[in-house]
Amino acid sequence: MLPSDSGTVELTDAGLKVAKKIYERHVLISQVLTDLGVPEKIASEDACRIEHVISDETFKVIKKYYKNKSEK
Repeated sequence: MLPSDSGTVELTDAGLKVAKKIYERHVLISQVLTDLGVPEKIASEDACRIEHVISDETFKVIKKYYKNKSEK
């Protein structure tokens, strides 16, 4: 992170890459949980925890499953 003159925080390219990865995980995991019937607020809270510890391999499989499911 790099501080800016305006007092906001700017991410480095590496930081932005990590942020995008975590955000993608959050969005998809939240969707999976709500599709399973978890209330939206709880799904979002749980996704916040899961998104940081789920393996890349598991996330790729979930992402592929949901992509294939939506194409049908």
